[in-house]
Amino acid sequence: MDLELVNMPLYTGLTAALLTIIQIGLMFSVIKMRGDAGVFIGSGGNEGLERRIRAHGNFIENVPTFLVCLMLIELMVGSTLLVALLGGVVLVARLAHAIALSANSGVTAGRLVGTVGTVIPMLVAAGYLVYQVASKL
Repeated sequence: MDLELVNMPLYTGLTAALLTIIQIGLMFSVIKMRGDAGVFIGSGGNEGLERRIRAHGNFIENVPTFLVCLMLIELMVGSTLLVALLGGVVLVARLAHAIALSANSGVTAGRLVGTVGTVIPMLVAAGYLVYQVASKL
């Protein structure tokens, strides 16, 4: 295997920065509702607080893995349209999911868009990484 110079992960950096802003928004949404409800651990049975906690938790459960995959792709192949597209789709999807889940615990279009718009890019990124690695072996 040849060692090659890696590319600067510019699109991943931008995607990570924007997703971090969303994460901070979710975090402050939980903090504000905790203060309003006087609940400082758990949800205290408050359904609205529980939704906001889950919106933040779901974000944290999915975004880091995606960003690792996106960064690896960008380091391997450069700042391509694929990297920008995957990052953009997940950014919009996570925002839609966070807004929808914070507002409603039922099945909504925002949650569906958020789920599908996260899962498909994650699968594409994972598959592309497998392809890239296999082609180098």
